[in-house]
Amino acid sequence: MFKFLVIIFFLLLDFESVAKTVTFLKVDFAPYYILEGEEKGQGRDEAVINLLEQSLPEYKFKQVFIPSSRALFELQHSKQTTCMLSLYKTEQRKQQFYFSDQYSTIGLAPTIAMHKDVAEKVIPKGITTTSLKDLIFKNDLILGKSTERSYGQHVDKIILKIPKDDMIIRAGKDSLQSLTYMLLKKRVDLIIGYPGEHLYLQSKLKKESQFIQLQISESPKTVLGFIGCNKSKESQQFLTKVDMSFSTIKASSEYTSLMLRWVPVNLQHNLVNELNNQ
Repeated sequence: MFKFLVIIFFLLLDFESVAKTVTFLKVDFAPYYILEGEEKGQGRDEAVINLLEQSLPEYKFKQVFIPSSRALFELQHSKQTTCMLSLYKTEQRKQQFYFSDQYSTIGLAPTIAMHKDVAEKVIPKGITTTSLKDLIFKNDLILGKSTERSYGQHVDKIILKIPKDDMIIRAGKDSLQSLTYMLLKKRVDLIIGYPGEHLYLQSKLKKESQFIQLQISESPKTVLGFIGCNKSKESQQFLTKVDMSFSTIKASSEYTSLMLRWVPVNLQHNLVNELNNQ
């Protein structure tokens, strides 16, 4: 009888450890996840996951890489508690996932990156903000886009109206890096990403001087990313604790530093103002 109770005890312990494991999906969007090189593992979102893990010692965290083109499918269909950081909370996605109430990351809205030679032909000198809709449809430009990626509801609606012949979509690992190289070679006319992404990828090519970034007039100044998890009771329980933890995490100077780390210096004041007002 005693041996039987011991076996049951350890089985319960094992079940508890499995139930308390959370898998976070990492994707190939540097500098939010840095998968190689000297700064490997030091991406913004990786660091936020680490802060969250420190605040929730009752959970075991795993970080698993998956190509961005597969991430949302895996997130939706996972049988274990699986989550992603920095997701837009759209009406469609709320049907597929459970989301945190507290935002997990805050950043500047997506921007347009263009080769300076192309920009000079269609953008008046001194302009820093432009309409994505007008830029594409009035100038017959080719957009390079990462598959399955959302840029916010306003920008997404514009992209949905672009004919397939006027878009080049890249999937797989490092899709935005591939598109940045195509932009350098003028195989696409513009790409969309976040300011820190553009800066990081352009610096890797050592060609920052050949690119220009433009803010999108249809976008808000900043965007909020939330934690999205597969729909399960365990995910709901986890997200409840996540929301409690983020109240403390976001008040820390470390969190503020992380949000600013990969933002171009000339744009940091815009984000600082938002961080102070949240």
